[in-house]
Amino acid sequence: MNQPQYFLVRLIGTRPGWPENMNSTEERIMGEHFNYLKDLTARKKVVIAGPVFNPTFGLIILRVDSENEARQIMAEEPSVVQKIHTYEMQLMNVALLMDYVSRDRYPASDYDKHLVKSVNVKASIEKVWQAWTTSAGIKSLLEAESKIELRIGGPYEIYFSMEPPYGQRGSEGCKVLSFLPDQMLSFEWNAPPQFGKLRQQHTQVIITIDQLPAGEVAVMLTQLGWGAGDDWDKLYAYFDSAWGNVLTALKQSLEK
Repeated sequence: MNQPQYFLVRLIGTRPGWPENMNSTEERIMGEHFNYLKDLTARKKVVIAGPVFNPTFGLIILRVDSENEARQIMAEEPSVVQKIHTYEMQLMNVALLMDYVSRDRYPASDYDKHLVKSVNVKASIEKVWQAWTTSAGIKSLLEAESKIELRIGGPYEIYFSMEPPYGQRGSEGCKVLSFLPDQMLSFEWNAPPQFGKLRQQHTQVIITIDQLPAGEVAVMLTQLGWGAGDDWDKLYAYFDSAWGNVLTALKQSLEK
């Protein structure tokens, strides 16, 4: 997988007096500018954005897969399209980056709703554990690439397709929450891209593993942290089916 690239962008006003004497048309365009960057921030393409003073210019730091993607983002930026700004862009080498957790990361209206799935597998606990906690295990289970670091706060990212840009491939940005080796794993999980704004919020998934007689292992998956509303109900129904398919794949993969 390609490592993300960072670009520093300077937005430069196209007329004298900008932005102190902004007119109503320009205010509308700057509202579009703000919403455009807000969406890119939620998609983890914009790291930071805002005005800089004396002299005044707009500053944006992009996190993208390539310079072509950065150029495309700026080519579609509303204030550039409507000629309020021109821009200059430079490649950055990021040596240090603060970890930031948005207040919108989890739904504000979560309630006591749990999705629970389980399966019994004829396999060792060690093999079941590896299936959930290693890139090799995920590859065997889901035929997917992944980035998993088994530590608190480590990435738990599964890429169901490598063709879309980073941020639209799978569980980018999800993290390991806790674990007990060979017993329990919990991690964040996000919605697929087709669920729009819900993708920017996260539920939690808990996997428990228990030894049963006759060489079987009980695997239970619990997903919690749901929001309320029709869109959340649709997402619940989606995962009700999806996790069932995953546990079926786990059984088939380990018992073949």
